[in-house]
Amino acid sequence: MSVHDPKASRLSNPNHEKQSEAPRKALAFQVAVFSFLAMLPAAAQTTAQEPARPAIEQIVREYILQHPEVIIESFRLYKEREQTAQKEQSKEALSGSLADLQQDPLSPATGTAGGVTIVEFFDYHCGYCKKAEGTIEKLLADHPDIRFVFKEFPILGPESTLAAEAGLAAHEQGSYLKFHQALMTLQGPITMDAIAELAGKQGLDLSRLKSDMESPGVQAILARNHDLGHKVGVRATPSFVIGSELVSGAIDAPTFERLIAEAKQGSAPHAAPDKEIKER
Repeated sequence: MSVHDPKASRLSNPNHEKQSEAPRKALAFQVAVFSFLAMLPAAAQTTAQEPARPAIEQIVREYILQHPEVIIESFRLYKEREQTAQKEQSKEALSGSLADLQQDPLSPATGTAGGVTIVEFFDYHCGYCKKAEGTIEKLLADHPDIRFVFKEFPILGPESTLAAEAGLAAHEQGSYLKFHQALMTLQGPITMDAIAELAGKQGLDLSRLKSDMESPGVQAILARNHDLGHKVGVRATPSFVIGSELVSGAIDAPTFERLIAEAKQGSAPHAAPDKEIKER
């Protein structure tokens, strides 16, 4: 879902009457095409000498050349219908997956249970995820009533997977949040050496971290996150489920605040998972 700014919409549409002409032209074009196509059988029966199809094709071609905007408008309408259908499918999937999203005991989480829950699908190698991290940290500091669930969703290659494994392995040692934030602010390539350096600064057991990174449990969590993300319509990182709404992109603080307020109006309490982060 893209976040829509009504003010920006108004500023970008000063000539409303001109823009409204495009749908009408597109409709007229479609009516003309279908009308001519409907005439084809009759035209074919009248005489073989009448070049019905070439004539129709010429008329359509001339119309398109005179009104090229109808092609753009038709494509825009198609994309809008496609996006609407995808949004409806995502909503249905979300409504049936809220427990898996919000209450998975193996997903790292922080904050207070019983209020609005935000779920983030993220990739440590994603620039937009890194950009959003500062906003998220301030959000958590300003809203102790918000519960935040972390879903590692590595989609950008081996470095992404390596970092996700390390994050979940740190969670096994009870040091997820600080290690997560350190990984998000890491500059340069994500290598095992870089991860080992961060682990040392966090006081983690490096030998255990490496072992847990390769464990079946960590791999199962990543596989489950992958399946769940695709099920509910996650197509990019970061993606957030706020209440029961899926939002993609590095959204800003005002947008977070608005979506949280909307979620509070229709939220129901959610049980806390078994493994809650206690660092905050």
